[in-house]
Amino acid sequence: MKATVLRALFMWLVLFIILQPIFTYIDYLLDLQVKANTSYITQKAATEGMVTAAMRNEVTSNLRAIGFSEGSIEITSNSEIVQERKTRIDVYVKAPRVNLFPYNFSTVSQPTYYYGHGSIMSEYLD
Repeated sequence: MKATVLRALFMWLVLFIILQPIFTYIDYLLDLQVKANTSYITQKAATEGMVTAAMRNEVTSNLRAIGFSEGSIEITSNSEIVQERKTRIDVYVKAPRVNLFPYNFSTVSQPTYYYGHGSIMSEYLD
């Protein structure tokens, strides 16, 4: 009986050690998607001179497709009006971080959001 209990506890530990790198990789991929969508919306905003509602909806639907809830995605920009050529446009995308780790081995707490920041010069022409 004692050997069975020890074997069962050992299997949980082995499973935990095997799954931790997989969870880390999933977390990395989600962070990468937020940053890639931030870069995408920033590049599109350069030609328009601002972040439009259609761009926001497109990025929101991209992030929703990989598992983020639509209401929790925040897309902000430094301007709500069209920026003239050679004016800086900053775009920020913030999405909630999913807690994939069953146990935190360090004393440092994990971030609660994925952040993306992009900046580009406006290329808007009348």
